[in-house]
Amino acid sequence: HHCVWLNNCVGRRNYRYFFVFVATGTLLGLFLFAAGLAHLLVWRSREAQSFGASISRWRVPFAMLVYGIIVTPYPASLLGYHLFLMARGETTREYLNSHKFLKKDRHRPFTQGSWWKNWAAVLLRPRPPTYLRFSKKYEEGDQRFGERRGRRTAPLTKEMQGGGLGVDAGKAVEMQNVGGKTPTFQGPAMRGTINRTPRSDGVGDPQILGG
Repeated sequence: HHCVWLNNCVGRRNYRYFFVFVATGTLLGLFLFAAGLAHLLVWRSREAQSFGASISRWRVPFAMLVYGIIVTPYPASLLGYHLFLMARGETTREYLNSHKFLKKDRHRPFTQGSWWKNWAAVLLRPRPPTYLRFSKKYEEGDQRFGERRGRRTAPLTKEMQGGGLGVDAGKAVEMQNVGGKTPTFQGPAMRGTINRTPRSDGVGDPQILGG
């Protein structure tokens, strides 16, 4: 799925990198907290001062300590959540959508049968190939701008190839006549003159209404 926090999509090819990013963020937050606390406690022990005096003396390590307390829970909870997902053999979207079904109807097609096998399958499997070649130069006949063949959808017209870029680009974006032989619902047909009986007070009389 697309991660709005990273502004990037997380899938099969880059999930390990995302997991390492979350794990290292958690470890760095814990290290920041532990290093700041250790700095204050060591100075307090050596100088035989109170903890408040060590905070007044070393304000930057104390600020880093507080910062570690604030920021570490989020990557830590995200790390635990993805460890849980990997143990189940599910993706984020599969887990969130699984609650829409009964337990007997839920299915996990990628599970290996045990949590450690699922972890190994995700973290140790070879990286699948990519079908995108961003650094490759454009060549004539590139399938991205070619005719659609062997597709179930209707093929694009010549004017629409390449997104309608070209001499006939104006024709490609103009609205075409949608009328055809197949009858469609166009509302009640106006057949003949509507016979309306005027009321006794004259309301609805065509002559009074200017009809």
